[in-house]
Amino acid sequence: MFSSTPFIDLKRLEAWNQELKLGLEKRQVKKGELILREGQRCHHLYFIRKGFIRVYYLDLQGNEITHWFGAEDSLITSPFSYFKDERNILFFEALEDSELTLISRSQMDDLMKIKPELSDALRITNAEFAMVLSRRVMSIHTETAEQRYLNLIKEHPSLFQKAKLAHIASYLGITQQSLSRIRKNLS
Repeated sequence: MFSSTPFIDLKRLEAWNQELKLGLEKRQVKKGELILREGQRCHHLYFIRKGFIRVYYLDLQGNEITHWFGAEDSLITSPFSYFKDERNILFFEALEDSELTLISRSQMDDLMKIKPELSDALRITNAEFAMVLSRRVMSIHTETAEQRYLNLIKEHPSLFQKAKLAHIASYLGITQQSLSRIRKNLS
């Protein structure tokens, strides 16, 4: 999980929206609702104002693999679809009632022309996110499942109240049975 608040905060974004009359869309979604599906074009960056979102994809056997969790004050998108017009393979699922602000590619481009500081903020946000994602991928190969689980508890304790154990297990790259065994051994 990754908060974009140090780089792009909602208050500034909303002030720019009012000042420049960008028409950013606000959307409310219910728990369990799919916001984006595989095959749908991702036209927006989604700023999570309130709530909790799971980003997942299907493996070759059709199993759901949790790719990411988006919490309040974070941005999510399907980068290949949003930035490169490639086929989207991700699903976005609301794990609790959520409020989102949607930013289209053209709105973002217009805003960055008028507010160059946003370009810098997005560049830094992208770099930070890439480092977090890279660290997560490397941890699958350099840490035990137990170490990854303990790190997740330490860094994101609220995740365990919001997500199902099956979602957490797939995020950690393990089966739900392995997660149950780890939890039992640690208690």
